[in-house]
Amino acid sequence: MVIKHGRFGKFIACSGYPDCKTTKPVTLGIACPQTGCAGQLVERRSRKGRTFYGCSAYPACNFVVWQRPVAEPCPKCGATFLTERVARGRQVRTCVREGCDYKQEEEITVA
Repeated sequence: MVIKHGRFGKFIACSGYPDCKTTKPVTLGIACPQTGCAGQLVERRSRKGRTFYGCSAYPACNFVVWQRPVAEPCPKCGATFLTERVARGRQVRTCVREGCDYKQEEEITVA
């Protein structure tokens, strides 16, 4: 199995791809937060080229996040992961759960 780059992002395939049709998505190692779902979060690309993160059990589970998930639990509500966004020299981590207003901002220093 090797990592390949396709139209919708990275995926794992056998070395004889496309003759060998065995493929799997590259997971981030974070479990899907939907109840009853056993999928993992994977990086995907939309038709327009934007990167998003969704459940590997799609279409049975339709969980989607646009910011990059980080495997760090929320200190306020205990959610399994936070989302991270980097913009204008700042790194902002926020909680994904509705009702939780946890937000952590850090300045990024370029050395």
